[in-house]
Amino acid sequence: MRLLFDGRRSLSIVGAVLGAALLGGGVASAADSVQLKSRLGNWCLDAPNGSNTATMVNPCGGSQSQRWVFNSAGQIESVAFPGSCLSIANPADGTPVTLSSCQTNTNNANWNSQPNGQLTSALGPCLNIYGGVAQPGTAVIAYHCIPDVADEQWDSVA
Repeated sequence: MRLLFDGRRSLSIVGAVLGAALLGGGVASAADSVQLKSRLGNWCLDAPNGSNTATMVNPCGGSQSQRWVFNSAGQIESVAFPGSCLSIANPADGTPVTLSSCQTNTNNANWNSQPNGQLTSALGPCLNIYGGVAQPGTAVIAYHCIPDVADEQWDSVA
């Protein structure tokens, strides 16, 4: 009798999960999101202070401010602050990468993922950890792309 009960319970759990997946459609959500983890170690891109603020790296954790969605416009959108995307004001080395309103009429918030792990702005530079040394709160900046340096390489982690 116990096996029959466990089987029914498992079937209902599987049904609930499948139903939720079917109803979810194509809407971007925390379930579709990733962490952007630096190849310098257990450091994730973080935007803990909201829109119109600088981004940074912090130890990877479960925080929504470390979760991102690659949206259909080619932008990297914050899960914690929907409608806010990674952006740079200009392509100069050292420009802070900020969380700004997602806009489709500008290249400032468009990014491309490269096979070597670099995230390149449509304006040219790469997403870079300032100084090449990650510590809690280290700024993330735009910097000219240098092949195969860990402070410019990121992995998408579910």
